[in-house]
Amino acid sequence: MTALLALDPTAAPPASDVPGSYIPESGIPESGRVTQLLSVTSRLIGVLEREIEMLRGMKPSEMQQLQHDKIVLAAAYEAAVRALNADPAEMEQVTPAVRDELREATERFHGALAANEQALRAAKEATDRLLKHIVAEAERQRGQANGYGARAGKAVSLSSGDALSLSVDQRL
Repeated sequence: MTALLALDPTAAPPASDVPGSYIPESGIPESGRVTQLLSVTSRLIGVLEREIEMLRGMKPSEMQQLQHDKIVLAAAYEAAVRALNADPAEMEQVTPAVRDELREATERFHGALAANEQALRAAKEATDRLLKHIVAEAERQRGQANGYGARAGKAVSLSSGDALSLSVDQRL
C-alpha cells in the first residue's frame, strides 16, 4: 500500500477534489487522474466509515457536515471514474502495482458502501418503528379522557373525529 491510501481520511478534501476538476482539459497529467482517483476513494471510504460510526452511535445531529463532505467526494469520485473511462489508454499505461492498488481501493470502497447502506437502512427502520410507536401511543391516548370537566371530574374522551397534531423530523 502506498502513501496514497494512507492519507488521513478525516482531513478536509483539498480544493482539487471539487467536482468537475477531473476532465481532460483540467491540466491534470494523465497519470495524475489515477492518483486523484485513489486519493478521492480513500477519503470517501473514510467519510463512509465515520458515517457508519455516527449512525451506530445514534448521533445523526453530528452528520450534517459529513453529508456535505460525502456529496462533494462522491461527485469527485464519479467525475474521476468518468474521466478515466473516457480514456482507456491511460489505464493501459498504469503500472501493475498501481493497478492492484486501485483494485484494492475499489474493493474497500464497495465494502464500505455496502456497510454504509446497511447502517442507513437500519437507522431508517429504527426511526420508522419509533414513529409507529409514537403514533400508536398518541392514538391510544386520544381515546382516553383529556383534562377535567366542569365539576372537576375527568372530561369526556375525545371522539375519533377530533384532530391530532404531531410533528416529527425524519431527516437522517
